[in-house]
Amino acid sequence: MQPFKDFFTAYAAASLGDDPHAIASFYAETFMVAAPVGAAAYRNDDKFIDWLNGVIRFNKDVGMQEMNPANVETSAMGEHYTLARVTWKASFDRTVNQPIAFDISYILQHTPAGVKIIGYVSHDDQEAVMKKYGLL
Repeated sequence: MQPFKDFFTAYAAASLGDDPHAIASFYAETFMVAAPVGAAAYRNDDKFIDWLNGVIRFNKDVGMQEMNPANVETSAMGEHYTLARVTWKASFDRTVNQPIAFDISYILQHTPAGVKIIGYVSHDDQEAVMKKYGLL
């Protein structure tokens, strides 16, 4: 489990940074995302980089301070894939004393270039959670 915890710790650090390419490097060439409000497939291309720039701005606007993988549970899905359920803890300017926990399940592919995210399912509606805590 520790290599996967290290993977998500590095992913969190990239997500809090200013370089969308660093975040994109964790994703496969194509990947799927899902949440309670729907699902979509994406390419890891210039449009994704533009979208990540928007996410970086959004995170700064809502005052995101920290994001850490508090718990990582994994199970093998054959030789080339792993399912990882991550409980994230995020702190914002307004919630620094009360981190917000949320769960995301990831399908990870083991490639010669390293582990890549090929899909994830958010267990929560991010917008609803952020409204609950007065972040939106």
